[in-house]
Amino acid sequence: MKLLAKTVTVLNSVAIALGVTHLAFALDPVTIYQRSSPAVAVIAAPNGKSFNLGSGVVLNPKGLILTSQHVVGNNRQVWIKLADGSVYQGTVVSRNPNVDLAMIQIQPKKPLPSLKIQAVPPQIGQKVYAIGNPSPKTTGTLERSFSDGIVSRIDGNGLIQFTASVTFGSSGGPLLNEDGYVVGIVKSGTPGTNFSFAVPVGAMNALPGRRSTAGVQAQHISYYVTVGLLQLRQNNFQKASQVFSAGIQRYPNNPTLYTNRGITRRFLRDYQGALEDFARSIQLRPTSTAYFNRAALYESELKQPQQAIKDYSEAIRINQGWGSTITFGDAFYRRGRLQDQQGNKKAAIADFKQAAKLYSQLGNQERYRSALDQITLLTAQ
Repeated sequence: MKLLAKTVTVLNSVAIALGVTHLAFALDPVTIYQRSSPAVAVIAAPNGKSFNLGSGVVLNPKGLILTSQHVVGNNRQVWIKLADGSVYQGTVVSRNPNVDLAMIQIQPKKPLPSLKIQAVPPQIGQKVYAIGNPSPKTTGTLERSFSDGIVSRIDGNGLIQFTASVTFGSSGGPLLNEDGYVVGIVKSGTPGTNFSFAVPVGAMNALPGRRSTAGVQAQHISYYVTVGLLQLRQNNFQKASQVFSAGIQRYPNNPTLYTNRGITRRFLRDYQGALEDFARSIQLRPTSTAYFNRAALYESELKQPQQAIKDYSEAIRINQGWGSTITFGDAFYRRGRLQDQQGNKKAAIADFKQAAKLYSQLGNQERYRSALDQITLLTAQ
């Protein structure tokens, strides 16, 4: 599967639609490990007179942990060791052997470090990282061991094959993309080979449990978004459009579906249709995401810089604290570039300074240097 043959702007739009960043703004491995490893737990599940050892990832500060079902087995209670050394008894609140996932709840004494998930499937060739607790017999448990590799295959059911080294004890740990988001849960692996596998994190939607009507609706919408973006990443633009349209037919007042269909229509060069979808999304719920995507369309394809500046400005105004600092920085960066093209040197420098500040906070040196280079060029004129 190759990267979509479009501009970086469009690729960013796909990611931003789900509130995630694109791998073009990848974090360095040291930063990923420092931010992610505190949210990886050791799981010990009773198995006769011994224990099954595995890994788990903390999904929220209140102690909800995602792991593999084969790690917890049929146990109702398991033991959890967190990164700070504290130990809790956890309750298995949901499990599904068909997707090999289980959810554990603990009652922590304080909010826990947690990781965000990205339901959009990774792409073949994309860099990934695994963190887990391999337990070879010769060394014992190697807590929060870190390895890297690439996605080498994704089968028809979404199962991810990757090259990062994992082994016994790694099961249940997170597979991370270059932005530090969880894209899969490690299922199995054979050291020294490319035969490592992870369940796509979107499969957690198949976990049973009591859900409110709103929760069920959210799961359904997430399904349409995930499947649609998978088709989009495979360059199946017509199929992606059909998926989003089916979602809109069922949930006609959901702005996320309109935004994603607008992105798909942009790939199909249906620019008027894309504008209509972005406008409808904004009408339903004005968000920085919709404005950003519409601004990118005005900037790249429609060549209307003034309208693009207006929409980037509206995106920044609506939400000064996007879920992802990098995309917030990108809004300033893109507006600065347009301001420069329009001859607004002072405004452009101000925007690049804001972008540099945000990129620096994130630790993305590549984008930080790019913003500084723009400032240097403008001040030298």
